[in-house]
Amino acid sequence: MAEANIRHFGNSLFREIHKNTWLTKIPSKDPKKKKRVWTVFCVHDDTEVFLETYFDNKSAISHKPEWFICLNNTKHVSPTICAHEQEYEFVITLSTDVVRLAAPTRELMLDWVESLRAKLYELKILSPRENIYSKLPESRTNPLLPTRDPTSPLPPPPSIPPTVPPGVEPLISSEFQNEDRPETNQTPLLLTNNHRSLQRGISLPEGTNVSDQNISEAVVERNEENVTIIQVEGNSTSENDIFNFDLNNLNVSSSTNASICPGSAPPPDARNTYYERLFNNQQPGPSNRAVLVQRSNSSPRRLQPAPQPYRTLREQQVLQLQKEMKHPAGVRLQLRRKDCINSIALADAMGHVWVCGWKQKEHPMLYNALHIGDQLLNIEGISIQNVNDANKILRSICSLYVNVIIKRVPFGQVLVIRRDFDGQSLGIIQEGSTAVIQTVENGSLAAKHGLSAKARTCDGLSFTNWVLTEINGRPLNLFFKDNQVRDRLNSVGRDISILVQPLDLIKQLKKQMKSLRNYKDYLLQ
Repeated sequence: MAEANIRHFGNSLFREIHKNTWLTKIPSKDPKKKKRVWTVFCVHDDTEVFLETYFDNKSAISHKPEWFICLNNTKHVSPTICAHEQEYEFVITLSTDVVRLAAPTRELMLDWVESLRAKLYELKILSPRENIYSKLPESRTNPLLPTRDPTSPLPPPPSIPPTVPPGVEPLISSEFQNEDRPETNQTPLLLTNNHRSLQRGISLPEGTNVSDQNISEAVVERNEENVTIIQVEGNSTSENDIFNFDLNNLNVSSSTNASICPGSAPPPDARNTYYERLFNNQQPGPSNRAVLVQRSNSSPRRLQPAPQPYRTLREQQVLQLQKEMKHPAGVRLQLRRKDCINSIALADAMGHVWVCGWKQKEHPMLYNALHIGDQLLNIEGISIQNVNDANKILRSICSLYVNVIIKRVPFGQVLVIRRDFDGQSLGIIQEGSTAVIQTVENGSLAAKHGLSAKARTCDGLSFTNWVLTEINGRPLNLFFKDNQVRDRLNSVGRDISILVQPLDLIKQLKKQMKSLRNYKDYLLQ
Protein backbone atom coordinates (compact mmCIF):
# COMPACT_ATOMS: atom_id res chain seq x y z
CA MET A 1 0.00 0.00 0.00
CA ALA A 2 0.95 3.64 -0.06
CA GLU A 3 3.67 5.01 2.17
CA ALA A 4 2.44 6.80 5.27
CA ASN A 5 5.13 9.45 5.11
CA ILE A 6 3.70 11.17 2.01
CA ARG A 7 1.94 14.33 3.14
CA HIS A 8 -1.13 15.90 1.57
CA PHE A 9 -1.45 13.31 -1.19
CA GLY A 10 -5.19 13.72 -1.56
CA ASN A 11 -5.30 17.50 -0.93
CA SER A 12 -3.64 18.65 -4.16
CA LEU A 13 -5.32 21.39 -6.18
CA PHE A 14 -4.41 19.94 -9.55
CA ARG A 15 -2.54 16.99 -11.00
CA GLU A 16 -0.54 16.86 -14.24
CA ILE A 17 -0.14 13.43 -15.85
CA HIS A 18 3.07 13.21 -17.87
CA LYS A 19 3.08 9.51 -18.75
CA ASN A 20 0.97 6.40 -18.22
CA THR A 21 1.10 2.87 -19.59
CA TRP A 22 1.17 -0.81 -18.60
CA LEU A 23 4.39 -1.81 -16.79
CA THR A 24 5.53 -4.71 -14.65
CA LYS A 25 6.29 -3.85 -11.02
CA ILE A 26 9.08 -5.94 -9.49
CA PRO A 27 9.16 -5.98 -5.66
CA SER A 28 12.61 -5.41 -4.17
CA LYS A 29 12.22 -8.05 -1.45
CA ASP A 30 10.77 -10.83 -3.61
CA PRO A 31 11.55 -10.30 -7.33
CA LYS A 32 9.60 -13.42 -8.30
CA LYS A 33 6.26 -11.84 -7.34
CA LYS A 34 5.93 -9.65 -10.40
CA LYS A 35 2.69 -7.86 -11.14
CA ARG A 36 1.46 -6.06 -14.25
CA VAL A 37 -0.06 -2.70 -13.28
CA TRP A 38 -1.25 0.50 -14.91
CA THR A 39 1.51 3.00 -14.03
CA VAL A 40 1.01 6.79 -13.95
CA PHE A 41 3.77 9.40 -13.65
CA CYS A 42 2.25 12.69 -12.47
CA VAL A 43 3.04 15.96 -10.68
CA HIS A 44 0.82 17.51 -7.97
CA ASP A 45 0.69 21.30 -7.66
CA ASP A 46 3.94 21.68 -9.65
CA THR A 47 5.94 20.55 -6.60
CA GLU A 48 5.21 16.92 -5.59
CA VAL A 49 6.25 14.21 -8.08
CA PHE A 50 4.46 10.86 -7.71
CA LEU A 51 4.53 7.43 -9.29
CA GLU A 52 1.14 5.70 -8.96
CA THR A 53 -0.05 2.20 -9.87
CA TYR A 54 -3.61 0.98 -10.50
CA PHE A 55 -5.24 -2.36 -11.24
CA ASP A 56 -6.41 -1.10 -14.64
CA ASN A 57 -6.59 2.14 -16.62
CA LYS A 58 -10.26 2.76 -15.80
CA SER A 59 -9.65 2.91 -12.06
CA ALA A 60 -7.04 5.65 -12.62
CA ILE A 61 -9.81 8.18 -13.27
CA SER A 62 -10.91 8.11 -9.62
CA HIS A 63 -7.34 8.92 -8.49
CA LYS A 64 -7.31 6.24 -5.81
CA PRO A 65 -4.10 4.35 -6.51
CA GLU A 66 -3.36 0.90 -5.26
CA TRP A 67 0.24 2.02 -4.53
CA PHE A 68 2.13 5.27 -4.88
CA ILE A 69 5.49 6.77 -3.96
CA CYS A 70 6.93 10.30 -3.93
CA LEU A 71 9.93 10.88 -6.21
CA ASN A 72 11.09 14.18 -4.65
CA ASN A 73 14.13 12.49 -3.10
CA THR A 74 15.23 10.64 -6.25
CA LYS A 75 18.97 10.08 -6.62
CA HIS A 76 19.07 8.72 -10.17
CA VAL A 77 17.08 6.81 -12.83
CA SER A 78 18.94 3.97 -14.56
CA PRO A 79 17.89 1.75 -17.49
CA THR A 80 19.08 -1.81 -18.00
CA ILE A 81 21.62 -2.75 -20.64
CA CYS A 82 20.50 -6.27 -21.46
CA ALA A 83 16.96 -7.61 -21.38
CA HIS A 84 16.04 -10.40 -18.98
CA GLU A 85 13.25 -12.75 -20.05
CA GLN A 86 12.05 -10.28 -22.70
CA GLU A 87 11.63 -7.57 -20.07
CA TYR A 88 13.53 -4.28 -20.06
CA GLU A 89 13.93 -3.19 -16.47
CA PHE A 90 14.68 0.32 -15.22
CA VAL A 91 15.34 1.38 -11.64
CA ILE A 92 14.39 4.56 -9.75
CA THR A 93 16.77 4.93 -6.80
CA LEU A 94 15.49 7.03 -3.90
CA SER A 95 17.29 8.01 -0.72
CA THR A 96 15.31 5.45 1.28
CA ASP A 97 13.88 2.99 -1.29
CA VAL A 98 14.37 1.45 -4.74
CA VAL A 99 11.59 1.14 -7.31
CA ARG A 100 12.01 -1.53 -10.03
CA LEU A 101 9.82 -1.46 -13.12
CA ALA A 102 9.98 -3.38 -16.40
CA ALA A 103 8.73 -2.44 -19.87
CA PRO A 104 7.92 -4.91 -22.68
CA THR A 105 10.13 -3.12 -25.25
CA ARG A 106 13.40 -1.27 -25.14
CA GLU A 107 11.87 1.82 -26.78
CA LEU A 108 9.21 2.07 -24.08
CA MET A 109 11.81 1.69 -21.35
CA LEU A 110 13.98 4.49 -22.77
CA ASP A 111 10.88 6.66 -23.25
CA TRP A 112 10.01 6.28 -19.58
CA VAL A 113 13.57 6.96 -18.43
CA GLU A 114 13.84 10.12 -20.53
CA SER A 115 10.44 11.37 -19.37
CA LEU A 116 11.31 10.82 -15.71
CA ARG A 117 14.71 12.46 -16.04
CA ALA A 118 13.42 15.45 -18.00
CA LYS A 119 10.77 16.33 -15.41
CA LEU A 120 13.08 15.73 -12.45
CA TYR A 121 15.72 17.94 -14.09
CA GLU A 122 13.12 20.66 -14.66
CA LEU A 123 12.08 20.59 -10.99
CA LYS A 124 15.78 20.57 -9.95
CA ILE A 125 15.39 17.27 -8.12
CA LEU A 126 18.12 15.73 -10.27
CA SER A 127 21.21 17.54 -11.51
CA PRO A 128 21.91 17.31 -15.25
CA ARG A 129 24.91 15.24 -16.22
CA GLU A 130 27.22 17.97 -17.45
CA ASN A 131 30.96 18.43 -17.50
CA ILE A 132 32.29 20.70 -14.77
CA TYR A 133 35.16 22.81 -15.99
CA SER A 134 37.58 24.48 -13.64
CA LYS A 135 39.13 27.87 -14.18
CA LEU A 136 41.85 28.06 -16.84
CA PRO A 137 45.38 28.51 -15.48
CA GLU A 138 46.65 32.05 -15.61
CA SER A 139 49.36 32.74 -18.16
CA ARG A 140 52.87 33.47 -16.87
CA THR A 141 54.54 36.66 -18.02
CA ASN A 142 58.01 35.64 -16.85
CA PRO A 143 59.46 32.51 -18.46
CA LEU A 144 60.43 29.67 -16.19
CA LEU A 145 64.12 29.20 -15.42
CA PRO A 146 65.79 26.26 -17.16
CA THR A 147 66.06 23.11 -15.12
CA ARG A 148 69.55 22.44 -13.76
CA ASP A 149 71.40 19.42 -15.05
CA PRO A 150 71.45 16.90 -12.14
CA THR A 151 74.91 15.66 -13.15
CA SER A 152 76.51 19.11 -12.98
CA PRO A 153 78.25 20.29 -9.79
CA LEU A 154 76.41 22.51 -7.38
CA PRO A 155 76.71 26.25 -8.00
CA PRO A 156 78.92 28.32 -5.67
CA PRO A 157 77.23 29.97 -2.69
CA PRO A 158 75.79 33.40 -3.38
CA SER A 159 78.01 36.35 -2.58
CA ILE A 160 75.11 38.65 -1.73
CA PRO A 161 74.26 38.53 1.98
CA PRO A 162 70.74 37.52 2.92
CA THR A 163 68.08 40.13 3.26
CA VAL A 164 67.97 41.57 6.75
CA PRO A 165 64.58 42.56 8.10
CA PRO A 166 64.16 46.00 9.71
CA GLY A 167 65.51 46.16 13.27
CA VAL A 168 67.90 43.21 12.80
CA GLU A 169 71.64 43.60 12.06
CA PRO A 170 74.31 41.07 11.17
CA LEU A 171 77.15 40.72 13.69
CA ILE A 172 80.59 39.29 13.00
CA SER A 173 82.13 36.70 15.29
CA SER A 174 85.19 37.48 17.37
CA GLU A 175 87.68 35.79 15.06
CA PHE A 176 86.84 38.22 12.24
CA GLN A 177 86.51 41.22 14.54
CA ASN A 178 90.20 42.15 14.73
CA GLU A 179 90.71 41.86 10.96
CA ASP A 180 87.77 43.93 9.77
CA ARG A 181 87.36 46.24 12.77
CA PRO A 182 87.89 49.88 11.77
CA GLU A 183 90.10 52.09 13.90
CA THR A 184 87.47 54.18 15.60
CA ASN A 185 86.14 54.86 19.03
CA GLN A 186 82.92 53.01 18.21
CA THR A 187 82.63 49.72 20.02
CA PRO A 188 80.07 47.07 19.03
CA LEU A 189 77.72 46.32 21.83
CA LEU A 190 76.74 42.76 20.95
CA LEU A 191 78.89 39.79 20.00
CA THR A 192 77.76 36.29 19.30
CA ASN A 193 79.43 32.94 19.55
CA ASN A 194 81.51 31.36 16.76
CA HIS A 195 79.06 31.70 13.91
CA ARG A 196 77.55 34.42 11.82
CA SER A 197 74.03 35.23 13.05
CA LEU A 198 71.35 37.89 13.07
CA GLN A 199 70.88 39.47 16.49
CA ARG A 200 68.50 42.22 17.55
CA GLY A 201 70.25 45.10 19.38
CA ILE A 202 69.47 48.45 21.02
CA SER A 203 71.42 51.67 20.39
CA LEU A 204 72.51 53.82 23.29
CA PRO A 205 71.89 57.54 23.66
CA GLU A 206 74.38 59.89 22.04
CA GLY A 207 75.58 61.28 25.38
CA THR A 208 76.67 57.89 26.70
CA ASN A 209 80.42 57.16 26.83
CA VAL A 210 81.19 53.56 26.18
CA SER A 211 84.73 52.18 26.29
CA ASP A 212 86.29 48.80 25.86
CA GLN A 213 86.91 48.58 29.58
CA ASN A 214 83.24 48.95 30.44
CA ILE A 215 82.04 46.13 28.25
CA SER A 216 82.86 42.50 28.51
CA GLU A 217 81.25 39.49 26.98
CA ALA A 218 80.15 36.47 28.84
CA VAL A 219 78.51 33.59 27.04
CA VAL A 220 76.76 31.19 29.35
CA GLU A 221 75.71 27.89 27.90
CA ARG A 222 73.03 25.93 29.67
CA ASN A 223 71.67 22.49 28.96
CA GLU A 224 68.12 23.76 28.53
CA GLU A 225 68.83 26.70 26.17
CA ASN A 226 71.60 28.92 24.84
CA VAL A 227 71.63 32.44 26.33
CA THR A 228 73.89 35.34 25.42
CA ILE A 229 74.32 37.75 28.35
CA ILE A 230 75.71 41.26 27.98
CA GLN A 231 77.33 42.61 31.15
CA VAL A 232 77.79 46.37 31.41
CA GLU A 233 80.15 47.38 34.25
CA GLY A 234 79.58 50.68 35.94
CA ASN A 235 79.50 52.32 39.33
CA SER A 236 75.81 53.16 39.49
CA THR A 237 74.27 50.55 37.22
CA SER A 238 72.31 47.73 38.75
CA GLU A 239 71.39 44.42 37.19
CA ASN A 240 67.75 45.46 36.77
CA ASP A 241 68.64 48.72 35.01
CA ILE A 242 70.69 47.23 32.20
CA PHE A 243 68.02 47.69 29.54
CA ASN A 244 66.21 50.71 31.03
CA PHE A 245 67.18 53.40 28.56
CA ASP A 246 65.80 56.91 28.28
CA LEU A 247 64.15 56.65 24.86
CA ASN A 248 63.39 60.38 24.77
CA ASN A 249 67.09 61.15 24.31
CA LEU A 250 67.49 58.81 21.37
CA ASN A 251 68.37 60.63 18.20
CA VAL A 252 67.27 58.43 15.39
CA SER A 253 67.84 59.71 11.89
CA SER A 254 65.60 58.12 9.36
CA SER A 255 67.39 59.75 6.47
CA THR A 256 70.74 58.30 7.51
CA ASN A 257 69.18 54.92 8.12
CA ALA A 258 67.68 54.85 4.69
CA SER A 259 71.14 55.11 3.12
CA ILE A 260 72.48 52.06 4.96
CA CYS A 261 71.97 48.81 3.13
CA PRO A 262 71.02 45.72 5.14
CA GLY A 263 74.03 43.56 5.87
CA SER A 264 76.64 46.30 5.33
CA ALA A 265 78.80 47.84 8.08
CA PRO A 266 77.80 51.31 9.27
CA PRO A 267 80.03 54.32 8.55
CA PRO A 268 82.30 55.48 11.41
CA ASP A 269 80.48 58.74 12.01
CA ALA A 270 77.00 57.33 11.91
CA ARG A 271 75.86 56.46 15.40
CA ASN A 272 72.48 55.25 16.50
CA THR A 273 71.34 54.92 12.87
CA TYR A 274 70.78 51.20 12.84
CA TYR A 275 67.09 51.42 13.54
CA GLU A 276 64.25 53.33 11.95
CA ARG A 277 61.75 55.47 13.77
CA LEU A 278 58.64 53.41 14.52
CA PHE A 279 56.21 56.24 15.33
CA ASN A 280 56.17 59.82 14.15
CA ASN A 281 55.15 62.33 16.84
CA GLN A 282 54.10 59.41 19.04
CA GLN A 283 50.86 59.00 17.04
CA PRO A 284 49.93 55.47 16.01
CA GLY A 285 48.90 55.01 12.41
CA PRO A 286 49.86 53.38 9.16
CA SER A 287 53.56 53.00 8.46
CA ASN A 288 55.17 55.37 6.01
CA ARG A 289 57.45 52.63 4.79
CA ALA A 290 56.91 51.78 1.14
CA VAL A 291 55.77 48.18 0.96
CA LEU A 292 56.22 46.32 -2.30
CA VAL A 293 53.86 43.39 -2.67
CA GLN A 294 54.69 41.13 -5.56
CA ARG A 295 52.47 38.24 -6.53
CA SER A 296 53.97 34.96 -7.55
CA ASN A 297 52.19 35.48 -10.84
CA SER A 298 52.16 39.06 -12.05
CA SER A 299 49.42 38.59 -14.63
CA PRO A 300 46.18 40.46 -13.87
CA ARG A 301 43.35 38.51 -12.32
CA ARG A 302 40.62 37.67 -14.77
CA LEU A 303 37.25 39.05 -13.88
CA GLN A 304 34.52 36.48 -13.54
CA PRO A 305 31.25 37.14 -15.40
CA ALA A 306 28.46 38.64 -13.39
CA PRO A 307 26.13 36.00 -11.94
CA GLN A 308 22.83 35.54 -13.70
CA PRO A 309 19.77 36.60 -11.72
CA TYR A 310 17.81 33.82 -10.12
CA ARG A 311 14.60 32.97 -12.00
CA THR A 312 11.74 30.95 -10.62
CA LEU A 313 10.12 28.07 -12.47
CA ARG A 314 7.29 30.35 -13.64
CA GLU A 315 9.74 32.88 -15.04
CA GLN A 316 11.71 30.20 -16.87
CA GLN A 317 8.54 28.81 -18.46
CA VAL A 318 7.41 32.27 -19.55
CA LEU A 319 10.82 33.15 -21.03
CA GLN A 320 10.83 29.93 -23.03
CA LEU A 321 7.31 30.60 -24.33
CA GLN A 322 8.20 34.19 -25.24
CA LYS A 323 11.20 32.98 -27.26
CA GLU A 324 8.98 30.57 -29.19
CA MET A 325 6.37 33.29 -29.82
CA LYS A 326 9.00 35.68 -31.21
CA HIS A 327 10.43 33.15 -33.68
CA PRO A 328 9.38 34.42 -37.14
CA ALA A 329 9.51 31.05 -38.92
CA GLY A 330 7.61 29.12 -36.27
CA VAL A 331 8.51 26.20 -34.02
CA ARG A 332 9.29 22.69 -35.27
CA LEU A 333 7.72 19.85 -33.28
CA GLN A 334 8.30 16.12 -33.58
CA LEU A 335 5.18 14.30 -32.40
CA ARG A 336 4.31 10.65 -32.37
CA ARG A 337 1.90 9.68 -35.11
CA LYS A 338 -0.48 7.98 -32.66
CA ASP A 339 -0.69 11.26 -30.72
CA CYS A 340 -1.83 13.13 -33.85
CA ILE A 341 -4.53 10.84 -35.29
CA ASN A 342 -8.02 11.78 -33.99
CA SER A 343 -6.54 13.31 -30.83
CA ILE A 344 -6.04 17.03 -31.68
CA ALA A 345 -8.99 19.40 -32.20
CA LEU A 346 -8.23 21.65 -35.21
CA ALA A 347 -10.38 24.57 -36.32
CA ASP A 348 -10.60 26.76 -39.45
CA ALA A 349 -10.67 30.46 -38.55
CA MET A 350 -9.56 33.63 -40.35
CA GLY A 351 -7.99 31.69 -43.24
CA HIS A 352 -5.73 29.55 -41.04
CA VAL A 353 -5.80 26.27 -39.09
CA TRP A 354 -5.70 26.58 -35.29
CA VAL A 355 -5.25 24.23 -32.33
CA CYS A 356 -8.19 24.51 -29.92
CA GLY A 357 -7.79 21.38 -27.75
CA TRP A 358 -6.69 17.76 -27.50
CA LYS A 359 -7.48 14.55 -25.62
CA GLN A 360 -5.45 15.11 -22.47
CA LYS A 361 -6.21 11.81 -20.69
CA GLU A 362 -5.31 9.54 -23.59
CA HIS A 363 -2.36 11.63 -24.85
CA PRO A 364 -0.76 13.51 -21.93
CA MET A 365 2.45 14.21 -23.88
CA LEU A 366 0.62 16.79 -26.01
CA TYR A 367 0.43 19.01 -22.94
CA ASN A 368 4.17 19.74 -23.29
CA ALA A 369 3.99 20.44 -27.03
CA LEU A 370 0.81 22.41 -27.82
CA HIS A 371 -1.06 25.50 -26.63
CA ILE A 372 -4.58 26.65 -27.37
CA GLY A 373 -4.24 29.24 -30.12
CA ASP A 374 -1.25 27.69 -31.93
CA GLN A 375 -1.39 28.23 -35.70
CA LEU A 376 -0.61 25.14 -37.81
CA LEU A 377 1.69 26.03 -40.74
CA ASN A 378 2.77 22.74 -42.35
CA ILE A 379 3.10 19.01 -41.78
CA GLU A 380 6.14 17.16 -43.17
CA GLY A 381 6.97 20.20 -45.31
CA ILE A 382 3.46 20.46 -46.83
CA SER A 383 1.61 23.73 -46.23
CA ILE A 384 -1.80 23.38 -44.59
CA GLN A 385 -4.77 25.31 -46.00
CA ASN A 386 -7.63 23.81 -43.98
CA VAL A 387 -8.47 21.11 -41.45
CA ASN A 388 -9.32 18.49 -44.10
CA ASP A 389 -5.85 18.79 -45.65
CA ALA A 390 -4.25 18.33 -42.24
CA ASN A 391 -6.21 15.17 -41.43
CA LYS A 392 -5.46 13.63 -44.86
CA ILE A 393 -1.73 14.24 -44.52
CA LEU A 394 -1.63 12.82 -41.00
CA ARG A 395 -3.39 9.61 -42.06
CA SER A 396 -1.05 9.15 -45.04
CA ILE A 397 2.11 9.21 -42.90
CA CYS A 398 3.54 5.78 -42.09
CA SER A 399 6.51 6.71 -39.90
CA LEU A 400 6.41 6.67 -36.11
CA TYR A 401 6.98 10.41 -35.79
CA VAL A 402 5.52 13.42 -37.55
CA ASN A 403 7.33 16.72 -38.13
CA VAL A 404 5.00 19.67 -37.58
CA ILE A 405 5.72 23.41 -37.80
CA ILE A 406 3.46 25.73 -35.84
CA LYS A 407 3.43 29.43 -35.05
CA ARG A 408 3.23 29.70 -31.30
CA VAL A 409 0.11 31.71 -30.20
CA PRO A 410 0.77 34.57 -32.66
CA PHE A 411 -1.88 36.89 -31.15
CA GLY A 412 -1.23 36.00 -27.50
CA GLN A 413 0.60 37.75 -24.69
CA VAL A 414 2.28 35.92 -21.80
CA LEU A 415 3.66 37.49 -18.62
CA VAL A 416 4.58 36.75 -15.02
CA ILE A 417 2.97 38.76 -12.21
CA ARG A 418 4.71 38.84 -8.84
CA ARG A 419 2.66 39.66 -5.75
CA ASP A 420 4.17 41.65 -2.89
CA PHE A 421 2.27 39.52 -0.39
CA ASP A 422 -0.08 36.53 -0.47
CA GLY A 423 -3.65 37.35 -1.46
CA GLN A 424 -2.80 40.67 -3.14
CA SER A 425 -5.26 41.64 -5.90
CA LEU A 426 -4.00 41.46 -9.49
CA GLY A 427 -6.31 44.21 -10.73
CA ILE A 428 -8.01 41.98 -13.36
CA ILE A 429 -11.79 42.52 -13.63
CA GLN A 430 -13.61 39.50 -15.11
CA GLU A 431 -16.98 39.33 -16.82
CA GLY A 432 -18.88 37.29 -14.26
CA SER A 433 -17.08 34.00 -13.65
CA THR A 434 -15.80 33.68 -17.22
CA ALA A 435 -12.24 33.99 -18.50
CA VAL A 436 -13.00 37.22 -20.38
CA ILE A 437 -11.15 40.21 -18.91
CA GLN A 438 -13.53 43.16 -18.83
CA THR A 439 -10.81 45.66 -17.90
CA VAL A 440 -7.48 46.05 -16.10
CA GLU A 441 -7.32 48.58 -13.26
CA ASN A 442 -4.88 51.44 -13.69
CA GLY A 443 -1.80 51.13 -11.49
CA SER A 444 -2.61 47.52 -10.55
CA LEU A 445 -0.11 44.67 -10.51
CA ALA A 446 -1.24 43.38 -13.90
CA ALA A 447 -0.90 46.85 -15.45
CA LYS A 448 2.56 47.35 -13.95
CA HIS A 449 3.72 44.04 -15.40
CA GLY A 450 2.63 45.00 -18.93
CA LEU A 451 -0.96 43.80 -19.38
CA SER A 452 -2.94 46.35 -21.39
CA ALA A 453 -6.62 47.01 -20.75
CA LYS A 454 -7.69 46.05 -24.29
CA ALA A 455 -6.34 43.78 -27.03
CA ARG A 456 -5.98 44.49 -30.71
CA THR A 457 -8.23 42.34 -32.89
CA CYS A 458 -6.73 39.77 -35.24
CA ASP A 459 -7.37 41.97 -38.28
CA GLY A 460 -5.77 44.92 -36.50
CA LEU A 461 -8.65 47.32 -37.20
CA SER A 462 -10.11 47.73 -33.71
CA PHE A 463 -9.77 46.68 -30.07
CA THR A 464 -11.43 43.92 -28.06
CA ASN A 465 -11.19 42.25 -24.66
CA TRP A 466 -8.53 39.82 -23.54
CA VAL A 467 -9.40 36.19 -22.71
CA LEU A 468 -7.42 34.07 -20.27
CA THR A 469 -6.43 30.77 -21.91
CA GLU A 470 -3.66 29.61 -19.52
CA ILE A 471 -2.83 30.24 -15.86
CA ASN A 472 0.45 28.98 -14.40
CA GLY A 473 1.16 27.05 -17.58
CA ARG A 474 -2.11 25.07 -17.45
CA PRO A 475 -4.75 25.56 -20.16
CA LEU A 476 -8.26 26.62 -19.17
CA ASN A 477 -11.55 25.15 -20.27
CA LEU A 478 -12.81 27.33 -23.14
CA PHE A 479 -16.38 26.88 -21.87
CA PHE A 480 -15.58 28.02 -18.30
CA LYS A 481 -16.35 25.38 -15.71
CA ASP A 482 -17.81 26.90 -12.50
CA ASN A 483 -15.21 29.03 -10.67
CA GLN A 484 -12.19 27.47 -12.35
CA VAL A 485 -10.73 30.81 -13.50
CA ARG A 486 -11.17 32.56 -10.16
CA ASP A 487 -9.66 29.67 -8.21
CA ARG A 488 -6.63 29.60 -10.50
CA LEU A 489 -6.07 33.35 -10.19
CA ASN A 490 -6.24 33.12 -6.39
CA SER A 491 -3.94 30.11 -6.18
CA VAL A 492 -1.29 29.87 -3.46
CA GLY A 493 2.00 31.56 -4.24
CA ARG A 494 3.24 35.02 -5.09
CA ASP A 495 4.25 34.28 -8.70
CA ILE A 496 1.51 33.72 -11.27
CA SER A 497 1.86 33.41 -15.06
CA ILE A 498 -1.01 34.11 -17.47
CA LEU A 499 -1.51 33.73 -21.22
CA VAL A 500 -4.16 35.97 -22.79
CA GLN A 501 -5.51 36.08 -26.36
CA PRO A 502 -8.01 38.31 -28.21
CA LEU A 503 -11.70 37.62 -27.72
CA ASP A 504 -12.54 37.52 -31.46
CA LEU A 505 -10.12 34.62 -32.03
CA ILE A 506 -11.40 32.62 -29.05
CA LYS A 507 -15.02 33.08 -30.21
CA GLN A 508 -14.17 31.58 -33.60
CA LEU A 509 -12.34 28.65 -32.03
CA LYS A 510 -15.27 27.87 -29.70
CA LYS A 511 -17.72 28.04 -32.60
CA GLN A 512 -15.69 25.64 -34.73
CA MET A 513 -15.02 23.33 -31.80
CA LYS A 514 -18.73 22.79 -31.13
CA SER A 515 -19.10 21.41 -34.66
CA LEU A 516 -16.75 18.50 -33.82
CA ARG A 517 -18.17 15.14 -32.81
CA ASN A 518 -17.74 14.54 -29.08
CA TYR A 519 -16.08 17.93 -28.71
CA LYS A 520 -16.15 17.64 -24.90
CA ASP A 521 -13.42 15.00 -25.12
CA TYR A 522 -11.04 17.74 -26.34
CA LEU A 523 -11.76 20.18 -23.53
CA LEU A 524 -8.86 20.84 -21.19
CA GLN A 525 -9.08 21.23 -17.45
